[in-house]
Amino acid sequence: MGYLAYFFQRRNTILVVQLGAILLLVSTALTWVRVTGLPETATTSSVSLVGAEMSPALGTMGLVGVAGGVAASIARRWVRGLIAAVLLGAGVMALFGTFGAIISPADAAASALAEHTGTTERAGQYSVGWAVWMGLAGSGLLSLGSLAMLLFSPGWSDEKTTKKYSRGEAQAENPDEIDMWDDLSDGDDPTDKK
Repeated sequence: MGYLAYFFQRRNTILVVQLGAILLLVSTALTWVRVTGLPETATTSSVSLVGAEMSPALGTMGLVGVAGGVAASIARRWVRGLIAAVLLGAGVMALFGTFGAIISPADAAASALAEHTGTTERAGQYSVGWAVWMGLAGSGLLSLGSLAMLLFSPGWSDEKTTKKYSRGEAQAENPDEIDMWDDLSDGDDPTDKK
């Protein structure tokens, strides 16, 4: 567990979440299923369906992942837990959506295909494109990163690393001028400590 906690520090976890969300989002703009052997009543002989047509919610899950990753990078402890839970839900929903398109492309493409062809009859052949695998990988990374955030973010430090924007480092062991001015701003007289 120690190595996992070391790897899933704030920066790495946010990168995993963002990478997964971006992969998922990009995959929804690419062809997931190519349909051939359409019925004679259809207006075309083949159709390429992108992920956003097949499952509009997956694009939304990608956007939630991007926004949640940005929000988690600046949020405090309890808010990060809430964000991680939302991201985990989005990742799991995206996993089910992409996995469903791989297992049963005919069922996943049914409503989008009906809009293109004007008929609800099944086509002869459904071939899955590589973009759906990219969406599955993105969903997996989004789920993994949000689960890691849920587990390991309580151990992340919320302290600011720079003095410029932090308020009052009262009781600093070796105060410098900035610490003394910050103490004065907080109402502590730094001359009393000397």
